[in-house]
Amino acid sequence: MRPIRHWWEAVAVRWPLRPRSNGVRIGRATARDIRVGNAARSGQDWSGAAVAYRRALAREPGLHHIWVQLGHMQKEAGQIDAASAAYETAARLRPDDAEPLLRLGHMAKAWRQPADAAGHFVAALRRDPANLQAVAELVRLMPDRERVAPALWDAVLEVLHIDPADAAAEAPAQLPAGSTVFDVTDLLAFFGQRRLPTGIQRVQIEVSLACLEGATEPPPVFCLYASARRGWIRLPPDRFGRLCRLARQSDDVTDPAWTRELDLLYRRIAVARTVRFAPATVLVNLGTSWADRNYLLDVRTARARDATVYVPLLFDLIPLIEPRWFVRSLVRDYRAWFGSLLHSADGVLAISEATRRDLLRVSAEWQAPVPGDAVPVVRLDGDFRQDAAAEQAVREYGLEPGGYVLLVSTLEPRKNHLGAFQAWLALAERLGEAAVPRLVCVGGRGWLNDELHQFRRDHPALGRLVVILHGVPDDTLAALYEHCLFALYPSFYEGWGLPVSEALSYGKVPAISRVSSLPEAGGRFARYFDPAAPADIAAAALALLDAPTRHAAEQAIRADYAPRSWRHIAHDLVAQAARVGPRDALPRLAAAGSWSLALAPWEERGEVGATEALGEALRHGHGWRAPGRDGCAIERDDAALRFHWGGAAGYELRVHVAAAPHPVAVRIRLAGVESDHQAAPETPLVLMCALPAVAAAVEVALVPLAGEVTVTRVEVARAAA
Repeated sequence: MRPIRHWWEAVAVRWPLRPRSNGVRIGRATARDIRVGNAARSGQDWSGAAVAYRRALAREPGLHHIWVQLGHMQKEAGQIDAASAAYETAARLRPDDAEPLLRLGHMAKAWRQPADAAGHFVAALRRDPANLQAVAELVRLMPDRERVAPALWDAVLEVLHIDPADAAAEAPAQLPAGSTVFDVTDLLAFFGQRRLPTGIQRVQIEVSLACLEGATEPPPVFCLYASARRGWIRLPPDRFGRLCRLARQSDDVTDPAWTRELDLLYRRIAVARTVRFAPATVLVNLGTSWADRNYLLDVRTARARDATVYVPLLFDLIPLIEPRWFVRSLVRDYRAWFGSLLHSADGVLAISEATRRDLLRVSAEWQAPVPGDAVPVVRLDGDFRQDAAAEQAVREYGLEPGGYVLLVSTLEPRKNHLGAFQAWLALAERLGEAAVPRLVCVGGRGWLNDELHQFRRDHPALGRLVVILHGVPDDTLAALYEHCLFALYPSFYEGWGLPVSEALSYGKVPAISRVSSLPEAGGRFARYFDPAAPADIAAAALALLDAPTRHAAEQAIRADYAPRSWRHIAHDLVAQAARVGPRDALPRLAAAGSWSLALAPWEERGEVGATEALGEALRHGHGWRAPGRDGCAIERDDAALRFHWGGAAGYELRVHVAAAPHPVAVRIRLAGVESDHQAAPETPLVLMCALPAVAAAVEVALVPLAGEVTVTRVEVARAAA
C-alpha cells in the first residue's frame, strides 16, 4: 500500500483536483503556468519565469503574490520599469501588505534616488509600523536634513515617532586623530531583517563585543555607513553592544527586548549627523559592502581628503572563483565591488592564508596587484564555546544525545548538503538504517536549493535519516554540539570554515573537505575527504562511527587544541590593521581604452577580464550618484575622475555624456585648464581634454552647469591631428 500512497501523493501534488496557490484557489491552467514559472525561477531563467507568471495573471489578475513574484523575476532580468509596475500592482491589490513597498524601496535605492526609496519605506511603515526592515533601510537612506523635502522629513519623524526637537538638537561629530573605526553597516542591515547571527555576522559580533569589553585601548569607534548622506554615523557603543548580546540569545524578532533596542538605535541613527574622520583614522569594514554602489567611492573620497586608511576584512572571493553557486545579480555586484576595491583599499585583512593567496592571485589577474605586505592574515581560530542549554533541548527536537552527527551551515549549493545526503544513503545501504546516526542539519534556509529538496522528496529514507533545523539559538546550538557524535562539513569552498572551529571548541572531531582554507581550520585534528565524492564522505563518517577511533581523536583535541580567545583575535585584528600604511591605489591608464560608468548588465556572465572595462574606480567626490543602467549621473560640483596617466604623448581624455530630454551644459577642468560644453536636447555630448605628455596623477573635474548630466563612459584616445 505504501508505494501506491506515495504515487497518489505525487500525482496530487502535480495535478491537484482543486489547486491552490499561497492558499488561494486557482484554475488548473493558472496552476500549470505558476508551476512553469516556479521551475524557470529555480533554473534562474528570470525572463522565462516572468512570461509564465504573466500568463497566469492574464487569467487571474487578482493574485497578489504572483504579482510580487513577477516583480522579482523582472527585476532579476533587468526589466526595472516592468518590475516597478508589478510591485505597484501588488501594493494596490493588498493595501495592508508592506512587502511590495519594501521591494520598490530596495529598487529605488539601487537604481534611482534615495529620497524615492525613503518615500517607499515610509509608506511601508504606515502599513506595518513594526517592520524592522523598513525602519533599518529608512534610517540609512535618509539624506542630510538640508537636502530632504520638508514633507518627507516630517513624514519620517512621524513614522519613527521622533520628537522634532530631538532631531534639531543633533550636532555633527569629529573623531579623535588616529581613531580605529569599525564599519558594522552590514551587521545593522542584517539586524533589520533577522536576529540570530550566521557566519559573518557572528564574527562581527564576537570581535565587537571583545573590543567593547576592553580587548583594545582605546576601543574602536563603531559606525554605520549612510549611503544617502554619503558618510558614516557614529553608533552609541552601549546600545550597539546590547543588540549584539541579544542577537545571540534567540531568533525571535518579535521579542520586546529586541525590538525596543532596535527602535532606540534606529531613532538615534535617523537624526544623527555624519562624522568627519581625522587624519590617520583607520577604517576597518568588518562585514560586506558590495550592495552600496557608492560605498567605495566615498571611501576613496575619505582617503583623499582626510588621509583615512581603509583596511577591510575579506572573508573570501568565492563569487569570483566559483560564480555558479550564486544568483547572477550577486555575482555581478560582487565583481563590480571587487574591481573598485582594488583601487580603494590601502590593504586587506584576510581571514586565512587561502583567502590571502586567492586575493594576491586574482588581483594580479585583474592587473591591479595588491602588495603582499598589505594583506596580513587574521585567523578566525576563535573559541566558539557558549553556555549550553540543558540536554532536554536536544531531546525536544526528537534527538537522542550521542545519536546524531551535526552539520551546521546555511542550505546552499556550495555547502554540499547534497553530497552529505548521498553519503548518508550509502551508509544506510551498507549498515542498515537502524545503525546509522541521524544527520542533523542546522542553518538558514539559503538559496538555490530546490535540487536538494527534490532529492529529499525522491528518497523517502532521508526523511528518517536527516533532520533540518532552522533558527536554533546559541545555547541550543551549543547543546547540539556537546551531544553530537562528531561534526560534518562537506563544503566545496570556504574562506575559513567557522563550523570547523566551533566543533573543535566543543571537543568534537570535524570530518571536513580537503579544500581551500578548511585544512587551516581543521589542522591535524580533523578527518578529511573529497567533497565531490560522496563515497569518500561516507568512508570518513564510517571511520568516526568507530568509538575507539573517535575517542582517540577527541582525546587529541582535549590535549592539544588551543583556540584563541576573541579578545586575542580582536586585538590582533586592530593591530594588524594599524600596521597597514597608506597606499597609492589609483587606477593606472597608459594607453587607449574605454571604461564604462554604467552598471554592468544583469545577464553579464563574462570572464574576469570583462570587468576590467568598468570605470567605477575612476570616480571621486560626493557629486556622483550611484551607477545605473545607463551611466552615472552628477548632481553637484564635487565630481571628478582620478587616475595615474602613463605619460604617452598625443593622447586625450574623452568623457561621454548621455543624451537628455533638455539641453545639457558641462564644464571640464584639468590642471587649471577648463572648457564648457553644451548639447541640444536628445543629443549626446563628448567632453575632451588633452592628457599630459609626462607620467602624472591626473584629476579631471566635471561640473554640471545645466540639464541632467549622466556620464556613460570614459575614453582615452589619440588626439586628432
